[in-house]
Amino acid sequence: EDDVITFPLGIIGFEGARQFVIYSRPEHEPFHWMACIQEPDLQFVLINPLLFRSDYDPVIPSHELKDLDVQNPSELLLYTIVTVAEDMRDSTANLAGPLFVNIRTRQGRQIPIEDPRWGTAVRVLG
Repeated sequence: EDDVITFPLGIIGFEGARQFVIYSRPEHEPFHWMACIQEPDLQFVLINPLLFRSDYDPVIPSHELKDLDVQNPSELLLYTIVTVAEDMRDSTANLAGPLFVNIRTRQGRQIPIEDPRWGTAVRVLG
């Protein structure tokens, strides 16, 4: 129960899925898994986009941060959803829809970014 992250608005396209657990395995680093509690077959692969795009700087409206009850930037985790291709070099991340998780409150939110620099299918490798 302490590991459950609640996305009150769900994930875009999966609005009914609201409770997830994020976990990782050393052999899959730097990727993480986000598994839905209500729908066990629903899982997403995640990555911190700063690991492959150090210039990633999404502008987040202040009301979104307020809704996440962010009191200190260090309590906020950033992820993007990865579409895994058969050839890993073709795998992409959705930089236009990052996930923010407040580790203190265990609340998450996917926040659409209106910036043409950040697309929905940005290559993770190469």
